[in-house]
Amino acid sequence: MLLLNVELIETDMKRIVQFLLPFILIWFTGAETLWSQNNSEELNQRVDEIFAEYDSSSVPGCAVSIFQDGESILTKGYGIANLDYGIENSDSTRFYMASVSKHITASAAELLIIRGELNEADFISDYVEEWPAWASEVQVQHLFNHTSGLPDIYGLMRIGGLDINDVMDLEDYMEVIKKGEELMFEPGSDYSYSNSGYTVLAYLVQEISGSSFPEFVENEFFEPFGMNDSHFHDDRTRIIPNRAISYQISDGMIRRSYPGNFQGVGGGGLYTTHQDLEKWEQFWYGNLNWEGGISKPEADELKQNLIAPTYVAGEISEYRKGLRVSTRKGVETVRHGGSFYGFKTNFKRYPETGTSMVTTCNRGDADPGALNDQIADYLLQNEFEDYLSEYSGRYINNELPAEYMLTVEEGNLHLERRLSPNGIMEEVETDVWEAGSWDFEFFRNGSGEITGFLVTTGRAENVEFLKAAE
Repeated sequence: MLLLNVELIETDMKRIVQFLLPFILIWFTGAETLWSQNNSEELNQRVDEIFAEYDSSSVPGCAVSIFQDGESILTKGYGIANLDYGIENSDSTRFYMASVSKHITASAAELLIIRGELNEADFISDYVEEWPAWASEVQVQHLFNHTSGLPDIYGLMRIGGLDINDVMDLEDYMEVIKKGEELMFEPGSDYSYSNSGYTVLAYLVQEISGSSFPEFVENEFFEPFGMNDSHFHDDRTRIIPNRAISYQISDGMIRRSYPGNFQGVGGGGLYTTHQDLEKWEQFWYGNLNWEGGISKPEADELKQNLIAPTYVAGEISEYRKGLRVSTRKGVETVRHGGSFYGFKTNFKRYPETGTSMVTTCNRGDADPGALNDQIADYLLQNEFEDYLSEYSGRYINNELPAEYMLTVEEGNLHLERRLSPNGIMEEVETDVWEAGSWDFEFFRNGSGEITGFLVTTGRAENVEFLKAAE
């Protein structure tokens, strides 16, 4: 009889659970949705605060997108894309990307390397007719990470009396590069950022593929990916719907800045939208489905190769293939910025967390890199503070005497000291920091623990402070 009662109880309990289960799931789903909504609202509010300066219907501004694992979690526009007609910046505004274009150029050239049509160990003279003898030692690999020693194309143009607004095509730019007369250094021995290298890469893609450089990128990437509002601009007469116009602001006056005849590609030249950039992020994180163009095995290899180590004089370089790879407050970042006649652009990807952000601005006084950093400080606060925690504490110089307090707040390291540059400290490299014009170099004991720092100002160097015991 007891066994029968237990069985009845178990049956009743199963019925109760089956009855309550849908309500439990609804409660958890609702709680998760509410949590997501709250976080989304907080993020939206924080981004509005960061971009408040540009949130006006009378000034040029910026557009910003934040991605998580390749999917957009926020996209917003601030300010005006075209002041003549009052068109607002948005996720469909076509921005000129300036040097952020370089990693697309690198992708096109790297695809030819993967296919065996281009060899990065080959000399440029193997592909380019009448390549000058003074640059005979430049190899394809040197073009990617700015170790070719080629003088910058735009510097050469200025010296030669050519204006950036002069009508020139890719072949014309190549002729200017060939007339450079001498390298800045032996290829591979040093680093000097040069748009010439990426102009030559675009030319190599064109010569090897038999298509124009913009056509090759369109066929292999943009069209298959559905990036229908993206193109490399090699035709100044081309209509660009919903394009942003760039502006410079000086003494309260706003003036149009962008040179309308410019049609250079390779080092720059990309027009795109934030909607299309989401597809590129989906491609990078493996979330995009496409047909035609680059194959999926080629894509996997390409993405690895773009961020693989490159070398300068035998040392690993931060600059890889159209991308910079470094760490920010202990978290790896893949990034690039751009600046060209009033267009300012920046994108940062934090692969360890799957977080990315891109900011594009059509005003020359904007700093999209700093704006992206503020977004990251909010989103990655916990990761940053875990890294910064060992720097926090009280530091003392008993001879002066003086005391500095370093605290960790909102994802940043803060300096507190009377008559010194209080505020957020910026990391230059591991254990080297700046606060205003002051430099701080931390030192450690044999166990790797921070025990103090040396501070240098304009008129005092290497003043030692020791970390006080907690």
